[in-house]
Amino acid sequence: MTESNQYIAELIGKYLEDRLTAEEHQDLENWLNAAGSNRGLLAEITDQQKLAVNLQKFYSYDSERISQKIGEAIPEFRKAPVVTPHIPSVHRVHFLRKWGWAAAALLLVAGGAYYLVVDKNSAAPVAAVPKATEVAPGKDGAILTLADGRQVVLDSLGNGIVAQQSGADVVLNNGRLVYDAAGQASAEILYNTMTTPKGRQFQVTLPDGTRVWLNAASSIRFPTIFAGTERRVEITGEVYFEVAQHSAKPFRVNVSGAAEIDVLGTSFNINAYENEKTINTTLLNGSIRIADVLLRPGQQARVQHGMAGQSTAEGDITRRGVTVTNDVDIDKVMAWKNGLFNFEESSLEEVMRQLERWYDIEVVYENGVPKTRFWGEMQRQTQLPDLLEILRKTEVEFRMEGRRLIVLNK
Repeated sequence: MTESNQYIAELIGKYLEDRLTAEEHQDLENWLNAAGSNRGLLAEITDQQKLAVNLQKFYSYDSERISQKIGEAIPEFRKAPVVTPHIPSVHRVHFLRKWGWAAAALLLVAGGAYYLVVDKNSAAPVAAVPKATEVAPGKDGAILTLADGRQVVLDSLGNGIVAQQSGADVVLNNGRLVYDAAGQASAEILYNTMTTPKGRQFQVTLPDGTRVWLNAASSIRFPTIFAGTERRVEITGEVYFEVAQHSAKPFRVNVSGAAEIDVLGTSFNINAYENEKTINTTLLNGSIRIADVLLRPGQQARVQHGMAGQSTAEGDITRRGVTVTNDVDIDKVMAWKNGLFNFEESSLEEVMRQLERWYDIEVVYENGVPKTRFWGEMQRQTQLPDLLEILRKTEVEFRMEGRRLIVLNK
């Protein structure tokens, strides 16, 4: 831990205990003004309930080892007994005075990343951080491919009608695409595809009113009108649905050509990236069926790529390789849609795959993959240089070459 970071942690501890000097108050204010993420961290720490929950998480790990590490950096922390805090029914100021140093200690372990902590099998020397190439975090944007093959880049367009398909107006409205079929639709069924490249995310409202959110490196193919007895779409990557109810016309999702989901007016998330081990379908509310397995809210169905969803006829999906997990962490599943990275119990590889898609970078491992796990949350709008600084503090060694992040394992 650098001397400057130790000093900031001490300032935060004193701030929480309401005993900053005028000079220290100015130093803290300078630090807060240096980066928006600094103010976000302080806001997290000063939230009574969030602080208590995070302290509970903090002590649920190897508290003795971590507390020893913190005690070496903050002598005052060594004076405090190591206990597991609970959410108190006392005034905020009393709570923060009691746990001020513990909160500041979390900053040391977190390295400024919203309680991001690391568990590593063996300590390794920390490499100096090179200046990162200016790589912006992801933003709203997508490519709409029309039925005739024409492509419309939605990033640079203003509000208004961007196309007409089967008599329906395709309207861009404040970063969301809407298919308005209020007019007389033609009998011809056309198909459109929305694609989000790496570093982009987008929303679309389908002709039936179903709302769809696409994460980076994802796609959805859909008809411009839903004719016939069902509503069918195809997706790749990660997509969140809020399906409009229409009992007489079921909604079906083909997932990367490997699985099919039957939907009955509901909200659910599908993560089907090819470089993830499984296709994960998580139900928030309503009811869905995958390979004859009916999910209830809070459950997640996991399917090995290529092991389920093999169709012998349309809608005839085999029941192979489906695993259901109960009481899944919904906050972690939905973090991307809520503007967050959630790294709870994530391996370094899992973290890096998210960063590759969101920052449009390539991650390369030199000499194998470090055995590192992460916990905590970060804003997805964190600038890459700030994120690399956080990685350095969690004892991950790396170097940056253009848009390639090379992770070292010595």
